[in-house]
Amino acid sequence: MSDTQFRGPNAGWRRCFAAVAMGLLLVAASAQVQAPATPATDPVLDARVKALASELRCLVCQNQTVEDSTAPVARDMREQVRMQLAAGKSEAEVKQYMTDRFGDFVLYKPPVKATTIALWAGPFVAMIFAGVLLIRRVRRSSTSPQPAALSDADRERALTLLDQPMPATPARDPKDTPAV
Repeated sequence: MSDTQFRGPNAGWRRCFAAVAMGLLLVAASAQVQAPATPATDPVLDARVKALASELRCLVCQNQTVEDSTAPVARDMREQVRMQLAAGKSEAEVKQYMTDRFGDFVLYKPPVKATTIALWAGPFVAMIFAGVLLIRRVRRSSTSPQPAALSDADRERALTLLDQPMPATPARDPKDTPAV
């Protein structure tokens, strides 16, 4: 548009319209950039991506696979898996890429090795520890000392104390009783 079109009685409206049009174009362009990649039409690739994404852990979700998560990080990881598989890499190579980048935590079933032994042995150690504590408690309660039997003299003394009338308690004024 030439500068002469923005002069005259309707110049303000024209400038406003031009600014709004430019803004809408920018919004549309940015939405186009952020739009997710078109899904692959190859059902074999889709199945491979789903299978591999279900073996990877979402890094921001609590105990969800990349396949099940809706987090942006999981979406990016699924897209990364799709791109690598489409490029001809094997599932093992993609897993290796992910573990190199994020560590063994990204695998839903991490391998048994020195750095992950606590993950694998921890639940079993905790169960054994709880079992030992339970057995010790049961044994301790069954071997606790029984109260000593009363001698004949103690029994007579208890019976005489029980046969005595209780001393009378003085009547209380209702004002003296504490309110509940």
